[in-house]
Amino acid sequence: MVALAALGACAVVLPLVGLGSRVAWGELPGLLSSPSARAALWLSLRTTAASTAISVVLGTPLALVLARQWPGVRVGRVLAVLPMTMPPVVAGIALLATLGRRGLLGQQLEAWGVGIAFSTAAVVVAQVFVSMPFLVVTLEAALRSRETTAEAIARTLGAGPWRVLAWVTLPLVAPALARGTALALGRSLGEFGATIAFAGSKEGVTRTLPLAIYLERESDTPTSLALAVVLIAASFLIVGATTLHWDRLLGRAGVPAAGSVGSAEPTGPAGRAEPADLAGPAEPAGAAGSPGAPGDGGPAAALGARHAAGARRGQELEISCVLPERGVSAELVAGAGRITALLGPNGSGKSTLCAVAAGLLDARGGRVRLGGRILDGPGAFVVAGRRDVALLSQAPGIFTHMSVLDNVAFGPRCRGLSRPRARRRALAELAAVGADHLAQRRGHELSGGQAARVALARALATGPGALVLDEPMAALDAPSRQEMRRLVARRAQEEGLTVILVTHDVLDVAALADDAVVLEHGRVVERGSAAALLSGPASEFMARLVGSTVLPGVLSGTRRAPAVEIGGGLVIHGRPVPEDAPGDGGLLPGQPGMALIPPDAVALYREAPQGSPRNVLEGRVVGMERAGALVVVELRIGAGHALRATVTAGAVACLSIEAGMALHAVVKAVEVRILPLRPRRDPGGQDGPDGQDRLGHRGRQDHPNRPGGRGRDEEGDR
Repeated sequence: MVALAALGACAVVLPLVGLGSRVAWGELPGLLSSPSARAALWLSLRTTAASTAISVVLGTPLALVLARQWPGVRVGRVLAVLPMTMPPVVAGIALLATLGRRGLLGQQLEAWGVGIAFSTAAVVVAQVFVSMPFLVVTLEAALRSRETTAEAIARTLGAGPWRVLAWVTLPLVAPALARGTALALGRSLGEFGATIAFAGSKEGVTRTLPLAIYLERESDTPTSLALAVVLIAASFLIVGATTLHWDRLLGRAGVPAAGSVGSAEPTGPAGRAEPADLAGPAEPAGAAGSPGAPGDGGPAAALGARHAAGARRGQELEISCVLPERGVSAELVAGAGRITALLGPNGSGKSTLCAVAAGLLDARGGRVRLGGRILDGPGAFVVAGRRDVALLSQAPGIFTHMSVLDNVAFGPRCRGLSRPRARRRALAELAAVGADHLAQRRGHELSGGQAARVALARALATGPGALVLDEPMAALDAPSRQEMRRLVARRAQEEGLTVILVTHDVLDVAALADDAVVLEHGRVVERGSAAALLSGPASEFMARLVGSTVLPGVLSGTRRAPAVEIGGGLVIHGRPVPEDAPGDGGLLPGQPGMALIPPDAVALYREAPQGSPRNVLEGRVVGMERAGALVVVELRIGAGHALRATVTAGAVACLSIEAGMALHAVVKAVEVRILPLRPRRDPGGQDGPDGQDRLGHRGRQDHPNRPGGRGRDEEGDR
């Protein structure tokens, strides 16, 4: 491998060394000062600069369009690459057939007195034709492979499409844009075939550096070699400049990062925000979160009012939607000022509901309501960033090209606050989460825990009425998760926020949640207070989350003596159905069901005991693990089912429990909950009578601002 790499390097380097050995280095200044050399060099610099500028101006939008998905985009991508693959002379002939005096467009241009062929303009056109594809291909590949979390977060913070493009998208793909520009510039500088075929070789008009080198090759070899050295040196500098970390170099020089919301402003003593900077005029009743009525100061005034001392801004958040393509048909209500945990297995629709709440997805067949304000519903759609709903996802979406301070000030600036007030607001939020010492760091310099805290501060800096947390702690280590729990609990209590918390961690539910909702297959299968769901789960997912054993099977027995047949001749008996339960409690014999057994309700014996417990199950130990001061013993029973029992270390020693040992597990029927299994349903065909869906909402026509609607304004286009 090393030998092959060395041969590859020699194939690139040796020709350059050979060229250098033939150059008359001592005579280089004199050779380059000849009139023909100076004319060729000056013409190449002018045409290359012009063609590169045109390539950037035209190629960047083209790359943005080709990076999207639309009918025929594959053909468009092939056409964009085609000039890179055709011989340059063929490119020149194609240009001549189009823009020449007798060409497709050239005849009309000549009639208007505009001649392009065999002019300096022809050189620029030829260079653009062969070089712009290098920029387009490089940038388009980067755009297609980029992570779009930061752009989605920017939208929820209030940025419109153009601000997202200028402040987030292009800065994040700036390295690819720089590489593509360098490749286009280098290709323009070295262009030969298309130029000589379309523009000719007239000194001072169309004879660029490559043409001069070719013509001088036989009549004046030293001059041609000198010009070749200049061309190679220029290419080396151009490509080499793209390998430098310009953001770090500019940062050390004190130049603001691309996309920065402004330079540092005075912030008062110790960099803390002063209370006067956080307050604003009182907000008119019923106008919470409105884009701004005449005379009310607009979003900036509303934001200041919501930040007034002691303001509690939590409002009830209702989300309902029917999205058959995502398998989601659910309705969720989060109480005002309460933390609601949203739980469920992967793919159950939790993130979809979060995106609907934030305005990133349309709540088709449903609605989104915050307090008394309809955010999404029949004839109404409030775009992301104007909803007073902040979103914090598993990926923090930190803008890596900005400082931490600019990250947090981004939302307030998008909502109309001045730079000084936005930065003071940002510092106050950073201080509230204990991250004000990170204010001047770049986004890419943060650890996972630091990024999570900054993302929380950035979300709260917009003064939301509801905060949607889509597993923001999932990627953090245990200490960082614990710190984030404390921060979320404290800030939610201080601000009186309505919070939806998506999580798979039972500790998050126990430590933070007031209420809990469980989703399975896109539908709500369980809801209630968090304490009630933790102590008595009624769904398979919740049971597994809290550690209960779930034994699926077929329902049998009666209302007073329900049971589940789990195979292998085993029957699990459970507690009677409560008297106040409607009908038969959903327990229909012969239908799928499950038995939920808490691990601390299982007793282990060497021999089958005699007594009142109805469930005596023989099994074999397949594993043991520590759980604090206790030991969890796993048994294999029946047709391969796993049963977990929590016992003390003393019990393990007394019974001499070890892997492979046969034991009897005893469970009182009163400790076992028998529940029906909910089969997965097809989300399609949800419509009921009169065009209503299963949630009772009527269909509606697209609102102009709705994602996918017929007409979208600046804020709803992306």
